[in-house]
Amino acid sequence: MGGNTGNTGNTGNTGNTGNTGNAGNIGGPGGDWAFADRLNRPFVDDPDLGTVEVIPKKDRGYPEAAWGAYWFGWRVLTEFVTTLWPGMLTGSAAITVKDPNIFDSAAEIQVLLNLARFERADAMAEISSEKDEFLTYFMGLLSASPHSHPNTHRVLYAASQLALFAAMYFKDKYQRQRPAQLCPPLLPPFEAPGHASYPSGHATQSWLMAKCIGLVFDKALPAATATILKRYVDALAKRIAYNREIAGFHYHSDSTEGQTLADDMFAKIKADLQSAAPNMAKFSDAIVKAKAEWTPAP
Repeated sequence: MGGNTGNTGNTGNTGNTGNTGNAGNIGGPGGDWAFADRLNRPFVDDPDLGTVEVIPKKDRGYPEAAWGAYWFGWRVLTEFVTTLWPGMLTGSAAITVKDPNIFDSAAEIQVLLNLARFERADAMAEISSEKDEFLTYFMGLLSASPHSHPNTHRVLYAASQLALFAAMYFKDKYQRQRPAQLCPPLLPPFEAPGHASYPSGHATQSWLMAKCIGLVFDKALPAATATILKRYVDALAKRIAYNREIAGFHYHSDSTEGQTLADDMFAKIKADLQSAAPNMAKFSDAIVKAKAEWTPAP
């Protein structure tokens, strides 16, 4: 049995934690289904098939509904990067993320030490569950699934991709050290993702996801119901970000500025979606279709 120790080389795959927010492999990178086939009589030679014929090609190309939510998110990201993003970095209305040097990292670390002492043990189940993905938390909170609300699923994935892209831009720009790099005894329960600390990707993603889902609820649900659900998804976004502080991965300012970045992005995305000819047409279409999933039946 000892010969299996050679498999320890696979530990390098833990670096995949960068896929934060990319939840539920339904419609994900490679799909979940796998099919065995017989060696001596593969299905293509099954006699009940008769003559194997090719179905005529459809003019419309790859079916829109067949795009998995994960890959749909990349399509929306392409729209965003080629249209709205350049304008978000220049001009008087450009998105601004504060220089993290204005924050007192040492004081923030003292707060994190107390979180490690008094809250981490109790929060570990959530911290672990949200380590690599948390989109499923939003779907679960809303009693939705990729099958019952496929376009809501797409909206969440797209928002996650947009937020992670923007967060990575500013992480690269500011290169803030992780709290545990300055205070090793914080000892987070998992290896930190291989990128800088500021702003928090979890915070940016969860808040933009909450904001975009709130937009879906507008005029799709009665105002009172929409207000309640918005409050719930906002509370979830805040909790997800806070759990990363409890774990020792992020300073509180990483979380607050991640929220601010998400708010700024959402304001510009919402303005585009509400224009007569949105630049982000794919995302606009997904929002409209997601609204239909929440509109009460007559």
